[in-house]
Amino acid sequence: MPFLINRLFMLSSFPFNLNFDDSNDSGFGDQLVVILDRAAVEIIHNSFVFGSTKSAITQIIVIIGIEKKPLLGMRILILGNMANDGYAVAKELRKMNENVDLAINVSDFGMALPAWEDANLSTGTNPYSIDGNALMKSWNRPPWIRYFDFMNKVPKRSQMIAKIKSRIDLIKMIREYDIVEAHVPYAIYSQFSGVPYIAYDAGWIRYFPYSMKIRDKLARRGYSKAKRIIITNPDTFEISDSLPYLNKEKIFFSPFAIDPDKYQPLDSTELRSKYATQNEILLFSPARQSWKEKGNDKMIRAFAKFSRMVPDSKFIMVEWSEDEHNSKALVHSLGISEKIIWIKPVPKNQLIQYYNAADVVLDQFVLGSWGTSTPEAMACGKPVLMFYKKDYILRAFGEEPPILNSFTDDDIYSNLMRLRDHEFAADMGRESREWIIKTHSSRVVALRHLEILQKAG
Repeated sequence: MPFLINRLFMLSSFPFNLNFDDSNDSGFGDQLVVILDRAAVEIIHNSFVFGSTKSAITQIIVIIGIEKKPLLGMRILILGNMANDGYAVAKELRKMNENVDLAINVSDFGMALPAWEDANLSTGTNPYSIDGNALMKSWNRPPWIRYFDFMNKVPKRSQMIAKIKSRIDLIKMIREYDIVEAHVPYAIYSQFSGVPYIAYDAGWIRYFPYSMKIRDKLARRGYSKAKRIIITNPDTFEISDSLPYLNKEKIFFSPFAIDPDKYQPLDSTELRSKYATQNEILLFSPARQSWKEKGNDKMIRAFAKFSRMVPDSKFIMVEWSEDEHNSKALVHSLGISEKIIWIKPVPKNQLIQYYNAADVVLDQFVLGSWGTSTPEAMACGKPVLMFYKKDYILRAFGEEPPILNSFTDDDIYSNLMRLRDHEFAADMGRESREWIIKTHSSRVVALRHLEILQKAG
């Protein structure tokens, strides 16, 4: 600990504004040790953030809130918003006084719009038919969010010139910044801007390496020309390791950012009472119905078996995506229709209530990594069942998460049976939240992005 303090004060370029509480009898020195110790523990627990002693101390300075100047000193653009992670990271970097903007395609899928995360949208809002322009005007959005329009929903031939112009205008926007973090698919355009950029991958790498379409060829070139590549799904290391055109030293892992102050245990008694009694076990899965990628059929079959053993059980699932009809047909064929509750996709402020209303959350059982649903549910203190590829999770985090790893129907059924033990379920929920705060909290992830941007700049 004295070494950390000495190193801290050696970094004379950082102005300090310590604002210590004079009423505390422990005095300046003791308070500093306590604050640094708390920050150091957070950093050590997240060892993947370390780059060097100096970068570690820099991170501690930011965590304890005594750094007032931006650490990077560059104008940053986060371009795109996969799973609203760009928005989450930009918000946190802004809190750290970094000069960062977020640019959003107003025609993008509704769940990629910041309003889906933070606006009070009405129940039943359809993310497929959402009017981005109307939504943009309907909530008090931060001034650092910029919008552009790729006209995704307009037929190509009818507005070809306008669509081409929108791409040119985007490249002009990119040139206003010193460095860019390009989400899917914007590495395609960033490579022609002349501005250093990072390619942010949230699973696109599963698809573009294997196609000869022009778009996929440009994606491969965009990733190969990037200064750095951020991987958010550890299982995709299996793919990136095999691609000869990607420099493995440029590839870094960073998880999705979760705000533990927003995603936290809450009282959802009123919502739960609509679907189940206090004596019933209520399961919830927010996953889209895609058997190939989510394995919804596995959990439906597992629940059918579970519900025969535990009749006082209900299961809430979301009716959306390509296998919605197949899932409903399977439910019917298994004779469990009265135990399944179908809901439409819900914006995040409502989704938090569903996490909290449930006893157990089930995610996906095919790909081997998680998106945002698993860490959101874990941050709400819920035990989660999903499948993860152990070797790649260990590579990314250095440890296994408190998740009930399940791949087959029998795995899911067995783990559901284990969770009938209320003490075990409560312990899993508590450990889940602690682990997410340690590994996925917005500040931890924003620091990771900042370090990668620093290396690329």
